[in-house]
Amino acid sequence: MKPGLAAVLALGIWATAAFGDGGTMLLHQDAGPFTITLFAAPQPLRVGTADLSVMVQDRSSEEVLLDPAIDLTVAEGASQQTVRLARGQASNRLLQAATVHFSNPGKWRVTLLVRRGNDAASLSTECTVEPDRSRAMLVWFYVLLPAGIILLFVLHQWLKLRSEG
Repeated sequence: MKPGLAAVLALGIWATAAFGDGGTMLLHQDAGPFTITLFAAPQPLRVGTADLSVMVQDRSSEEVLLDPAIDLTVAEGASQQTVRLARGQASNRLLQAATVHFSNPGKWRVTLLVRRGNDAASLSTECTVEPDRSRAMLVWFYVLLPAGIILLFVLHQWLKLRSEG
């Protein structure tokens, strides 16, 4: 294999595993004087905690605004939680982030209220929260896989001996 082709394949494999600082984009929309982008990690969203982060830009100049006040509300049925996003919680300094808890699976409404000086905008979107897939199931798979292979080998050897005798 040519070295250049190997390098391209390696980069392609690593690129599929790479994640941006904000997670996966859930929403990118103009609202009032702002362009607002909402990111979520992990993806897909599952019951439990998730990091939601927001980037706010000036709609006309596309400049990233670092100082707006952002309130994020997640609601599903009677369950509702509102948090104030903060720059210190985001790994990317262009984003403001917060950790939210999704208590059960289903369709959740995410509402953002962005304020900066006299300007304000609100927008919302829906996201699907999936049931929590426990890591215990994954662990059991890897524990039982070798046992299954050994069992198949023993069965094969037993049938082989039985057919010879």
